[in-house]
Amino acid sequence: MIRLMKADFYRVWHTKGFLATIGLVIAFAVMIVATESSGGIGVDTALPNLQGGSLKNSIFLAVFSSSMLLYLLIGVFVIIIGYEFSQKNYKNSLTAGVSRFQFILSKYLSEVIYLSTFVLLYFTAAMVTGIVKFGGTQNNLASFLLETLLLAVAIGLIISVIFCMATVLLVATGSTIIPTVFIVIYPILLQIIAVLTKWNFLKYFDFLNFVQLLGRQELSGEQLIPYVVTGVSVTIVSLIASTLIIRNKEL
Repeated sequence: MIRLMKADFYRVWHTKGFLATIGLVIAFAVMIVATESSGGIGVDTALPNLQGGSLKNSIFLAVFSSSMLLYLLIGVFVIIIGYEFSQKNYKNSLTAGVSRFQFILSKYLSEVIYLSTFVLLYFTAAMVTGIVKFGGTQNNLASFLLETLLLAVAIGLIISVIFCMATVLLVATGSTIIPTVFIVIYPILLQIIAVLTKWNFLKYFDFLNFVQLLGRQELSGEQLIPYVVTGVSVTIVSLIASTLIIRNKEL
């Protein structure tokens, strides 16, 4: 499995689309802080009232806009696992003795690593822009940096949940178009269903809104549990489903 991840690392870093995504993510973060504007996608996306420009408020703006990273990082999903199935290259790994579950798990771990790295890069760019514009006057800067780091990893994990669901569609269809469309419409479709049905439990599947709630520190320890359980459950079910589907595919 480590061998597969190393192979992915070499291939990904030699892909122009991956490098272009790095530039896009950085540019997006800089634009948000420089213009002091923001926008996000979720069932509850009310922007908190931010009085005056500051480094802390720059991160708040970045958190609120982080839901847009889902769309900016679609290319990462396609590069890491999409090409494998659209070109049917995954068969090479499976015939080399790698189990179906190891293959799927290695792709998932690669996604988490790259997504977390991209999100960390996003927040770093936002922080540097905030320091340049407002100055680094944040109290308890070390604690603030640690919180931002943990938030970046959490956002990477949360986005990976949606990518896990898309992987099931990718494995089942062998097409990159269907899972890509799913990634695009999932947050929007969830909002529409939530408005029409008023089902309260749907908020636990609104992973992008969960990101914003984390960033605004609006959830206590007990309130976090159903969100975390839902995310972990969806991830596990998706990994198992993808493994079972591959198992029934002909090599």
